[in-house]
Amino acid sequence: MDKIIVTPFVKIIEKIFLFVLEIVQNPGAAIIFLSMAVSIILSPFYYIAEKIEQKERDIQDKMRPKIEEFKSVYKGQELHLYIKNVYRLNGYKPIYSLRGLVSLLIQIPFFIGAYTYLSNYIGFQGVGFLNLSNLAEADALIKLGRLSINVLPFLMTFINLAAGYVYAKDKDVKDKATIVLIALVFLIILYNSPSSLLIYWTFNNLFSLVKNIIIVKLDTRKKIMGGKTHVK
Repeated sequence: MDKIIVTPFVKIIEKIFLFVLEIVQNPGAAIIFLSMAVSIILSPFYYIAEKIEQKERDIQDKMRPKIEEFKSVYKGQELHLYIKNVYRLNGYKPIYSLRGLVSLLIQIPFFIGAYTYLSNYIGFQGVGFLNLSNLAEADALIKLGRLSINVLPFLMTFINLAAGYVYAKDKDVKDKATIVLIALVFLIILYNSPSSLLIYWTFNNLFSLVKNIIIVKLDTRKKIMGGKTHVK
C-alpha cells in the first residue's frame, strides 16, 4: 500500500530530475533546479492551502476571547462543556484544526518521493559539487580530529526557521512553536542524510522563504491600499 502511494511521487521526482540533468549536465545544479521546479508546481496548491489555513486562524481568533474567558473561570468537565458549546455556536469541530497543517501535508508526499529517489540515486556516488566531495554521503564539511560535523543540516534548519519566522511573524505562539518543532524534527531526521537530499530540501526552504517574503509584502500593500480607500 505504501509503495502504491509513494511510487507516483518518486516517478515525478525522477522524471523532473533526469530531464533537468540532461540539460544542465551537472548533478548538483540539477538538484537545485529540481527543487525549484517542485516549488513552482506546488505554488497553486500552497495558495489554496493558505486560504484554508487562514480560515482556520480566523475562526480560532474569533473563538479565542470567549474560550480564554471560560478558562479563567471554569475547569475540568465544566470547562470542556463550555468550550464544546463555543465550538457548536461557531459550527466548529476539533478535527478542523488539521486545516492549519495543509501546507505541510502537501509537502510530505513530494518530500518522501525526493528522499526515496535522491538517497538511492547511484549517479551521485563519488560526484562532488562546490565544496561537497560526495553527493551520495553526508557533507562532513567540518573536521575536528576524528569527529565530522555536517553543516548542510544546520543551514537547512536556519533557512527553514527564517521562512517560518516571516510566515508566522504575526501569528500566535502555537503556530510559531509548531514551525520550530517541525524544523528541529527535520534537523534530526536528515542530519546524516546524503548531501544531495540536503541540497534539495535546503533550496526548497529557501524558495519557501522567498515566497513568504513576497506574500507578506503583498499583504502589507493590500492593507495599505485598503486603508487609503477607507480614508477616502
